[in-house]
Amino acid sequence: MNVQSYLIQETVNGILTEISDFQEGEMLVLKDNTLAKKLKVSRTTIRTAITELETKGIVEINGSHKQVLRSPNSSDYFDTSNSVSSKEEIIEKYFLDLINRGKLLPGDKFSELELAKSSGCNTITVREFLIKFSRFGLIEKSPRAKWQMVKFDEKFALELVEFRRILEMNSITQLLAVPEGDAVWSELSELLDKHLAVLEDVENRYTELSELDRKFHFIVQRASDNRFFMQFFDVVSLICHYHYQWNKGDELERNKVALEEHVEIITQLLAHNTSGVIIAMETHLNTAKKTLLRSAHGLE
Repeated sequence: MNVQSYLIQETVNGILTEISDFQEGEMLVLKDNTLAKKLKVSRTTIRTAITELETKGIVEINGSHKQVLRSPNSSDYFDTSNSVSSKEEIIEKYFLDLINRGKLLPGDKFSELELAKSSGCNTITVREFLIKFSRFGLIEKSPRAKWQMVKFDEKFALELVEFRRILEMNSITQLLAVPEGDAVWSELSELLDKHLAVLEDVENRYTELSELDRKFHFIVQRASDNRFFMQFFDVVSLICHYHYQWNKGDELERNKVALEEHVEIITQLLAHNTSGVIIAMETHLNTAKKTLLRSAHGLE
């Protein structure tokens, strides 16, 4: 479930709770403004949620008139128990998703209001997030609540690569020390199967690398059991993938190489071959370094 659908699902659940006492034959009209204030979301989010309720046959929409047709039952509610819950988490995940999907590219400008409307968050939450996020150097402030995506210089990129190397090499060493009966080895085995499945049809599925890459490196970083490492995991991953968006010309070949390198690392991990793991990870990090520099700065 993406971040926006989570907002809609939570809003749908909120509206269902509001009308849970509806009696058949009763005339109950829903008002966007009233629901928006009560559920603390935008009117755009309310309208989208009500449209969802119309598909369930709970509400009838006739222009600006929204009338309740029946009382909701338990099956009408969405299960959001495994989703993010705070507005701070929502805007962060929504914004990072825009970058990872190539919806925000270097030079793109956007406003706090636009981001607030599309994410379903209020402008205060959005502004606070952007100010906090700006310290990573991906965005810069412009006049009148405007922001712009920016690029790094070569020095910043090289420092990032070196920092990533320190984190990953430390964590993968910790992973090698995990007992064989631990659940992580089953996770890695399943992840290996997913990689191989994508490689079998890589020309059509190469864009799936982004999610597989995140899962793989998350498992590696998690082994460090270090809260500070994990805090930087998303940022390091995001910055690297952000720069990869610049050049789509070699995306298929680049992703194929990354998938193959993941397969080699995971295979060596499952074999508990320490030297093989270290060599494979070094190769992968060196490839990532070259890709980052070439993609961001056109370097060979």
